[in-house]
Amino acid sequence: MLCPDEILGLAGRSLEGRVRRALHHLPPDAVQALDARLRGDARDNDLVYEWGEHGEQSAVIRIFLRPLCLLPEQLSYLHHVSLSILDALKRLPEMYLSDKHVRRTLPLSRDEDAFLREVFTPTHRDSHPLFGRLDAVCDLGSARWRDTLKFLEPNLSGVGGIHIAPVAESLVMRDVVPILKGRDPGLHLELPRDQRDLFLQLLLDHAQTVGRAGRNLCLLEPKYQHGGPQEQSALCRHLRRRHGVTVVHADPRELRLRNGEVYYGDTQVDVLYRDYEVRDLLKLRAETGCDLSPLRLLFRQNRVVSSIGGELDHKSGFELLTDPDFVEPRFSAEKRRIFARHILWTRLVYERRTRLPDGRKGDLLEFARTEREHLALKPNRGYGGAGILLGPAVTPAQWDTALDEALRCANDPQRSWVVQRLTELPVGEFPVIDAAGQVHEEPFYTVLGFAPTDEGLGVLCRASQRQVVNVAQRGGVCAVLLGHPPESEEALRGPAKVTRGPEVWQALRQEIATLRHLDATIDLLGWDEETYLPTGARGERGEQLATLEGLRHKLLASPWLGDLVAEAQARPAAPETPEAIELRLLWGRRGQALALSAGLIRTFAEARSRSLASWEEARTRRDFTVWAPALREVVKVARERATALAGAGNMTPYDVLLDEHDEGMTRPRVAPVLEALCARLVPMAREVAERAAGPFTPVPWLAPGRYPEAKQEGFCRELLVAMGFDFSRGRLDRSTHPFTLAAGTNDVRMTIRASQDSPLPAILATLHEGGHGLYDQGFDPAHRHTLLGQAPGMAIHESQARLWENLVGRGGPFWTHFFPRLRALFPEALGAVEREAFLLAMNRVRPGPSRVEADEVTYNLHILLRFELEVALLDGQLAVDDLPAAFRERMQALLGLVPADDLAGCLQDVHWALGAFGYFPSYTLGNLYAAQLYEAWQHQVPDGEAALARGDLAPLLGWLRQHVHRPGHLYRAEEIIRRATGSGLNADPFLRHLERKYLNRGAQGQPPLPI
Repeated sequence: MLCPDEILGLAGRSLEGRVRRALHHLPPDAVQALDARLRGDARDNDLVYEWGEHGEQSAVIRIFLRPLCLLPEQLSYLHHVSLSILDALKRLPEMYLSDKHVRRTLPLSRDEDAFLREVFTPTHRDSHPLFGRLDAVCDLGSARWRDTLKFLEPNLSGVGGIHIAPVAESLVMRDVVPILKGRDPGLHLELPRDQRDLFLQLLLDHAQTVGRAGRNLCLLEPKYQHGGPQEQSALCRHLRRRHGVTVVHADPRELRLRNGEVYYGDTQVDVLYRDYEVRDLLKLRAETGCDLSPLRLLFRQNRVVSSIGGELDHKSGFELLTDPDFVEPRFSAEKRRIFARHILWTRLVYERRTRLPDGRKGDLLEFARTEREHLALKPNRGYGGAGILLGPAVTPAQWDTALDEALRCANDPQRSWVVQRLTELPVGEFPVIDAAGQVHEEPFYTVLGFAPTDEGLGVLCRASQRQVVNVAQRGGVCAVLLGHPPESEEALRGPAKVTRGPEVWQALRQEIATLRHLDATIDLLGWDEETYLPTGARGERGEQLATLEGLRHKLLASPWLGDLVAEAQARPAAPETPEAIELRLLWGRRGQALALSAGLIRTFAEARSRSLASWEEARTRRDFTVWAPALREVVKVARERATALAGAGNMTPYDVLLDEHDEGMTRPRVAPVLEALCARLVPMAREVAERAAGPFTPVPWLAPGRYPEAKQEGFCRELLVAMGFDFSRGRLDRSTHPFTLAAGTNDVRMTIRASQDSPLPAILATLHEGGHGLYDQGFDPAHRHTLLGQAPGMAIHESQARLWENLVGRGGPFWTHFFPRLRALFPEALGAVEREAFLLAMNRVRPGPSRVEADEVTYNLHILLRFELEVALLDGQLAVDDLPAAFRERMQALLGLVPADDLAGCLQDVHWALGAFGYFPSYTLGNLYAAQLYEAWQHQVPDGEAALARGDLAPLLGWLRQHVHRPGHLYRAEEIIRRATGSGLNADPFLRHLERKYLNRGAQGQPPLPI
């Protein structure tokens, strides 16, 4: 059952979808003509942004073709909350004068403080109007839209948008809405209250309050300076023309005192609206000798809007409203609930203890350093987005440097800083016409500005492709129109749409099938790139991949797909149904696509392709420096990509990358698992090596050139057939780095590499990649071309590979059957070797430089090493050029050895070359899952290992098919493990396996290997 708020949010999303569909279905030439008309109308209405010393450069402010729709009930709630916050801010001047804590939190210079004390009189306590803008974010189309409403900062004097917003609304209403209604006659959109009328009413009402019968108005700004939108002169013309009021546009130097009254020319000023901070007025006086007495008089007589209270609109004002100790005795319970729910936790930066977001008291600077990924650092008195630092978008070193600088400025009232809790910025799709004249959708962050008065709420929506949203940041203005729910509440609950369900799902199925085909084609080109692609074709392949990934991105980000998903989601369905799960998965992929620009997609694809080619060459030369420039580019773009995916939410960039590979995994969860596991494994490796020093003597049959690669490949194919791999639906090839990919349900590609000195690398790689391949061939055929026909993460995929490689392939039962066949293939090398000696060699615990050839005990130490280094690379704590040295240092610390060269060091793995940061932890998680699954199989199939000894691998494959493979993505990875084993992620079975295998001494002191 949906609650009223959820129904309202879904109504908003449905309305947004109808507007988007109507616009999307317009022919491209019609969209281009509409855009050109809107730009021309904007220019004719003075919506122009100027820059340069004399305003010699200018551009028309972009008005987006698609309006934002606001339902009347939402407008009422936003108005109530905004007015409540504004009323609280009005109380700050009186608190400032009487409370030392407030003065510390809202620092003013000595001159500003003196000015405030001089002009703030008892009359201000009764009425001192503020007209400004409260910047906020809100996802109006979310079922939880109220919870997404978060206020960022107050701007209470001289705000932009008073004229721009209503002009944008009227132009979109005139130029765009009729065309939309022509496509969808049921659309009901209307203009909200004109913000200029609300502004004028406030000024006229205040003139009456202070007894000024003349009601002559003055708009004050540095009108002879250039920069930004020049809207006050246009606003004056509009108010004079539409309402017949007297409005003058003045610079402070043009005001004069005459007989105790303030004049602009011959016009006596009754009420003044200021776009000037007091500190700027004081600076103007110091530099030009400007007479401020007219303004002092107006301030003192309470005839200025915003009043002197507007000087306390620092961002740190939100500290006071988010500090429970401060608000408890001063505000009502209702106001406190509003502040706690909707104002972002904010603190002025200086050394102290304070209330942290969770309510506990703690050291502010320590919290700010450790919680960088969840915070922003902002100039306390800045505006326009200048100087804002988003924690997830910078390195720890950059963040610490900025915090140190903020601390140095802590006692400077003009240069103080605040830290603020980050919140997720809503992303909207807007039609854009590129340089080639093509129309396509691009994602933009949106930020709202609320200007509340007693009479109503003015709304300004800005959109930008940068998280610091400003009109100057490749953005523009989105008109906000009032809409009405397109359907009744019952329709939103679902029944009225049931008849449309099959059509929606049929269309969705087609889009998902196309998406899966693109996925498979991209993977197939990647397989070719690592196997048979000619060296000279590397650059062209990068372009091909970039094109295909661009098409995939375009499909995922398309309004059509968004409409289909919204339509399907509006129908009620239990959360565990296949349809609901698939919608969730598709929505997640679409969200990623909307967070990434098409340009970033292409840049990342091309950078990876160049990096792979450089990595291959660097391996050939055994020289990291060959790869370093390309890796630097990949790290840079991967960081940009991760930051974009993280948005302004609570996930760090590295968390986002982990989540891409294993849903729900985060660094705080993965790091303790790795560290605790490796703390057990380092001493275990030492103890096993000491106990088994005798049996683990060099094996004479491991000699150069005694294992022809063709024979090894034949044996590996036999193993795959015995495991159950269907070669009519897959193939085996060679590559530098073994890997598996599914280019389709019936096209699973595996690669291995072989050494003529030993059969073990090829055999273990075959078992490992065979585990992957069997998984990819084992999904339920009914899930073909759906998002359910895939693994729910790479950790569980790796569990299948590690299970076959280690739990089966290094065990005695398996080799009881297969060792005689291997010995028959290589009689010269293995004729005199016993199975037990072979097993001892295979299970030898000896730290080595190679991850893929590592034993079961030391393997996870290799993963911890790579995890630590990739986190440092992404955070910026480790420079790319320092990677080889850092790799050697961590290998020495964890494994007690130093790689001979770069090939045995940081050039081992292809993952970083491909930008696959965050993947390595999947291997360790896979090891843990594998041990859990194998232990459960042993308990549930008691004669299973006897079947292995006969060469019958079908019982194991059948059990895995039932419990792991066929469910696909119906469940999340840990839920699959829980259903199969009775427990979620658990390291105990893995440690039990190692201890039973290596540490339980036999009668002769031999490690009891499973032979």
